[in-house]
Amino acid sequence: MTINKIFWIWLPACACVLLSGCQSVNQTQTAAVFGSEQLTPYFTATLTPTATATPINAPTATLQPTLTPTAQIYIAKGNETMWTIAAKAGLTLKEILAANPDVNPYSLTAGTKIVIPSSSAGSSTPSAATSTAVPVIIHDPKCTPSLTGGLYCFANVENNQTFTVQNLSAQFILTDLTGGETKTEPALLPLDHLTAGSTLPLFAYFPPTVSSSTGVQIQLLTAYPDSSTESKYLALTLANTKTDISTDGLSAAVSGSVSAASAASRFWLVAVAYDAEENVVAVRQFDKKATLAAGASADYSLYDYSIGGKITHVAVFGEATP
Repeated sequence: MTINKIFWIWLPACACVLLSGCQSVNQTQTAAVFGSEQLTPYFTATLTPTATATPINAPTATLQPTLTPTAQIYIAKGNETMWTIAAKAGLTLKEILAANPDVNPYSLTAGTKIVIPSSSAGSSTPSAATSTAVPVIIHDPKCTPSLTGGLYCFANVENNQTFTVQNLSAQFILTDLTGGETKTEPALLPLDHLTAGSTLPLFAYFPPTVSSSTGVQIQLLTAYPDSSTESKYLALTLANTKTDISTDGLSAAVSGSVSAASAASRFWLVAVAYDAEENVVAVRQFDKKATLAAGASADYSLYDYSIGGKITHVAVFGEATP
């Protein structure tokens, strides 16, 4: 099943925004974006040999080796996370962690060199949707221009089924209203599973330069029921959640504790910040690779930074693996 939603947006010539994991514009740190001065194109061109007819008894020509994509290096900025870096590169968190085994994702600091693996070359065009996709509700997409001419896009996806959905994928499609050119970026979900009745934001970042007159479309590609008899997913119980919103409403500190009924080897949390109109204005992911005994609790703390509107409330979601 393919679900498309099209909305036309006109971007202001100048906008002042922040990304989750970045400082506000009145602070010294710049927005966390992939500028051309920091990161060369994610992949190099692949030369594909052209097959030609070979005369009978003629020697077979030796094809030139195909050029494979090469990894690139990105320099992390202050308050960035591995998830926000992965999202901007069109990768999953697992892919970015696998490419950087020597980087501690729990203490990522400005200046850290992050390898952007070549798999990003193969993920720029998601596969077509199939009729087996579970229907979910995708709400209106909202896009905000970045300081450098890019575009941040969010779209809430709601699981209205009675079961957990996994392997959910989608894509944002931008259309230039003047020239008709289109750009696509994978829409990433901050958790691997979407539980029944829950809502999480899909996120994508379009690098510069984006037209000031642009239409945005969100397309559901895949969504499958988590029907495994031995599920790799554990539900987390959140407790003692505390949210402190700054006086200007542009950041929020979130803390609390988590526990699981069964022993977990790793757990993820995501804090989604909303404005007064229920628009997503920040997303922050927390990834903890540590043993969590059955029934035991672990503390967490993280910060959200708004991309524009004032934060009024924050919702925290989580999942774990055995």
